[in-house]
Amino acid sequence: MITPLCKRILRVALPLALAAALAAAALGRLAERPDPGELPDGVYINELCAKNLTGLTDADGEAEDWVELINLTDTDVVLDDWGLSDDPDDPFKWTFPEGTTLSAGANNILLIFADGDSGLDANANLHAAFRLSRGGETLVLTAPDGTTVDELSYGSQEYDLSYGRLGGDVSRVGVLTAPTPGRANATDFLEETVPDADLGQIEFSAQAGFYDEDFSLTLTTGDADALILYTLDGSLPTVGSTPYTGPISIGSRVGEPNRYVSLPSILQDENWLLNYAYRYAPDPVDKATTVTARLYKDGVLGDQVFTRTYWVGVEPFTLPVVSLTAEADDLFGAEGIYLPGETYYTLRKYDSDQVLGNFNGNEKVDARLQILDGDDHWSAQTTVRVSGGWSRQGELLKNLHLKLQDDAESDFLAAAPGGDALDTLVLRGSGNGTVYPALHQDAFLSNYLYDQDVGTQFNEPVVLFLQDEYWGVYTIRESKNADFFLRHYGIKEKDLICPGTTDDETAQPEKIAFGLGVDELDATTPEGMAWAEANLDIDEYIRYVIAQMYVYNSDGLYNGGNNSILWKSATVDPDNPYADGRWRFLLNDLDCTLIDVEADPFAYLLTEDFSFAAREYSPWYSVVDNLFQKLWQNPDFRDRFAREFTQEMTTLYAPENILPAFEAWADRLAPEIGRDLARQRVDTTALASLARALDFEVEAWQRTTEQWQRDVDTVRDYFSRRAGIMLEYLDQYLREASEDEA
Repeated sequence: MITPLCKRILRVALPLALAAALAAAALGRLAERPDPGELPDGVYINELCAKNLTGLTDADGEAEDWVELINLTDTDVVLDDWGLSDDPDDPFKWTFPEGTTLSAGANNILLIFADGDSGLDANANLHAAFRLSRGGETLVLTAPDGTTVDELSYGSQEYDLSYGRLGGDVSRVGVLTAPTPGRANATDFLEETVPDADLGQIEFSAQAGFYDEDFSLTLTTGDADALILYTLDGSLPTVGSTPYTGPISIGSRVGEPNRYVSLPSILQDENWLLNYAYRYAPDPVDKATTVTARLYKDGVLGDQVFTRTYWVGVEPFTLPVVSLTAEADDLFGAEGIYLPGETYYTLRKYDSDQVLGNFNGNEKVDARLQILDGDDHWSAQTTVRVSGGWSRQGELLKNLHLKLQDDAESDFLAAAPGGDALDTLVLRGSGNGTVYPALHQDAFLSNYLYDQDVGTQFNEPVVLFLQDEYWGVYTIRESKNADFFLRHYGIKEKDLICPGTTDDETAQPEKIAFGLGVDELDATTPEGMAWAEANLDIDEYIRYVIAQMYVYNSDGLYNGGNNSILWKSATVDPDNPYADGRWRFLLNDLDCTLIDVEADPFAYLLTEDFSFAAREYSPWYSVVDNLFQKLWQNPDFRDRFAREFTQEMTTLYAPENILPAFEAWADRLAPEIGRDLARQRVDTTALASLARALDFEVEAWQRTTEQWQRDVDTVRDYFSRRAGIMLEYLDQYLREASEDEA
C-alpha cells in the first residue's frame, strides 16, 4: 500500500519526543531514496491535477482536471487502443483516439483533460471519459494487449496543486512545488510520498468486541525501535498522530451527543428551508471507540494498519456487526461523500434548480472495515462510495459500495458462488422508497429466489456502525459488477455486454438494437418466434417475469420496465450454456414490492402501449414489458408460460414454502428493530413553524416496533394469499386470449 505523507503534518504540532525522532528519521529516509534512473526508460503517467480551480483551461475556457504522460524512450509511441483509466479493474475505461502519438525527444509530454468527455476539443486537446477523484485513486496506463505500462496512486489533493513524478527522477513521486502542465515537472517536492514498509505486527491486549466495564488497552510490537502511532477518531495514523506511550483508556460512551448520525444527510425538497426544518436521530445512539494503529521507524510508516473497535456498556447485537471508519471530513465534511455538502450549497448559490448533493457523485474515500461475527473478527482496508439511485438523496441509511484494498478478500458471503473470496461488497440500507422501511424485503426476496437463475444477489443482515456511531440494520450483498457475471455465469468481462456494467460504447448500441428488434417483433409468425428464440433465453425470461408479477414490482416491471438489467455474452462457447449470445435479465431492486396482494399482474402489461412510437425517447427502456406483450400473442408461448407459472405458484411461491422462509427472516431482524427504528426517528426544528407558514408540510416521523409487526403481518398475509390470486388471474387472461382468437 502506498500512503502519502498527509498535509495534516503541516497543521498538527508533533509531540516533542516524536519531533526529535522524525528529524533523525528524515536523514535516514534521504539515504534510502532510490537512485535516479532506477526505473527503466519508458512511458509514464507523469503529473496530474485533481483539483484544478484556477489553472490550466481547455478550449472552452474551463479549468478541468488534467493528467499528462511522458515518453522517456528514444522513439515515438503510437497510443492507438491504449487504455487510460482511474479504475485498475477497468483499464480501458478510456482509449486514445486513433493516430494519437506520444513523441520522443523535446516534445515528449502529452496532456489529457480528465473531465468526463471523450475526444478532441477545438484546440485539439484530448479529453478522457472519466474525472479524477479529489480524494485519491490509482491511474493506470495499459497497452492494447492488456499489459500494465504504468500506475500512479495518489491521495487526497488540494486545490491548484499537482501530484506526479519528480523532474529528472521518475522513481520519486509526491506533491510538486508547482504544476507544470505540458512541461517538464518541477525538481522539488512540496511533499514527497514515501513508500510504506513492512515493519511488523501490533498486538492488542483486548479483542474487538463488547465489554461491560471500562478497561485499559495495551499495544505492543516486537521491534523495540519502532514507534506505535494511533488514533481514536477513525482516521488513518500519520506521522502527526499520537505516539503510544502507555495504556489507552477505553470507556463507555453511553449518552454522548451524536456527532454524525444526526447530521442532515438527505434533501427534502428544492427549497433550502426544508432541509433545516428536520432533526435526525434526536436521541443519543449507541457508540463505539475504534483504535487505529500503525508502526513508524526510520522515517517510514508501516504498510499495515491495525484496527479494533470496542463497545463499552452497549448491549451486544444478535446480528454480525460491521464497523466502518474513515477521515471524518471525507464522510461528513464540506466535501464529504455522505452529505449534501458543498455541491448542494454551490448549486443554490448560483440559482440552479438541480436537487443534488455530494452523495450524488461517485467519489471514493479510504476507510477501514471490520466485521465481527460472534468471536470472529476480520478487518481490511477499503475504499467506500455512496451508491444507488433515488435513495442517495432520499434515505438516511444510504447504500455504500466497498472495494477492498491490498488484495484483501472477504468470505462473509460464502453461501454465494465464489462468495468466499470477494473483494467488493455492498452495504444496503433499509427503506429505499418503500412502505416497509425496516423489513429489507429486497434482501429476503433476493435470497429466496437465489437458486432460480434470475440473477439475484445474496444478502446477510448486519448492524452497521459508521464512524463509531450506530447507523442501523443493513444487509451486506454481492456487487452486481463484472466479477458477478464471472462467478455466476462464467462470462469474462471482455466477453460481457451489460449496459451500466460494461463499456457503453459497445453495450448501449447492442441494447438499442435489441429493443428495436422487440418493437418490430411479430410473435404470431414462425419467423418472429425464431428471432425471439435466437435473441433471448425465453425460459429464463419467463421465470424473471413471473417473479416480478408475484411481488408486483411497482418500481420495475410495473414502471415501464424500470430497474431492468439486460446482459448477454458477446461470444459463443458450446461448453457454457450462458455463453450463447442471447439476452437475459437480472432481477434488480425489489424494494417497492409486496404492497397490494390483489394487484392484477397482467392488466398493465397487456394494456399499456410500450411501442417505439409511444416511447420514442427510449424504446429499449420498456423492452421487458414490450416483449411480454408481443410474446403473449403467441398461443404456444402462452401455454409455455402458463405451465411454468402454474408450477411455480404451486411450489416455489406456495404459502407452505415461502411463509416459513419469511418467518425465519423476520425472526432474524426482530431483536434489532427497536434500535433500528429509534435511529431512523425524525423530529422537527424551530424552523418547522416557518416552513409551515410558507405552506410546506413538515411533520415528525417515528415508526414503532408495533407498526413494524403490522408490516410483518401484512407481508405474511401477502404470502398466504398471493399464489392463489395469481392463478385466478392466469385463468382469466388465458380464457380472454382464447376468446379473442376465436
